[in-house]
Amino acid sequence: MFIGSTSLTCMPLPGSPGLFVGPLREPWCPAAESAVFEAWWAERPVDEQSILMYGKSTVIPRRQRAYGRDYRFSGQTSKAADIPDWLAPVLTWAQQLEPRFDGLLLNWYDGALGERIGPHRDSIQGLVPETPIMTLSFGATRTFRMRGHPPAGQPAIDLQASHGHAIVIPWDTNRVYSHAVPHFKRDTGRRISITIRAFSPD
Repeated sequence: MFIGSTSLTCMPLPGSPGLFVGPLREPWCPAAESAVFEAWWAERPVDEQSILMYGKSTVIPRRQRAYGRDYRFSGQTSKAADIPDWLAPVLTWAQQLEPRFDGLLLNWYDGALGERIGPHRDSIQGLVPETPIMTLSFGATRTFRMRGHPPAGQPAIDLQASHGHAIVIPWDTNRVYSHAVPHFKRDTGRRISITIRAFSPD
């Protein structure tokens, strides 16, 4: 799979279309530990954020913000800000894969604070059916863990989400596999992920 100058290869996952992964080769991709990455990190929200889990408000162990389109999940809505100039080239590039991509969700993970995201399948509420979900990873390398659903008896399949790498999850893979970014003692760096989705017009 080619998107602009980037070539993604298929990673097989039993019972699904698999994943497409590979390093970005685009001019807008910031260098690791660069001033551009620092500027992106400076956009990290300051205040703690919460979601509903089992009917209770729970602080999430990371920071996040939606751009372009609101994202509804876990009983709450991440209200979208307008897409800023620094994210526009990212979306334009991603639209070469799926022209209907129009919403971005950024997650900022500070490994020194133990920040992470637990196993989940991305909410498809409001998404264009059959469209893929793309995640771009910047900063510290973190484990991106896939597990078949339901998880009982399913072994975890780990890949390393390194700086400047893309992961594309096809619609049917998201239906049968959960994914997570767990935290390990070795994870002390900072990571930004940009997840890109296509939302229905209504």
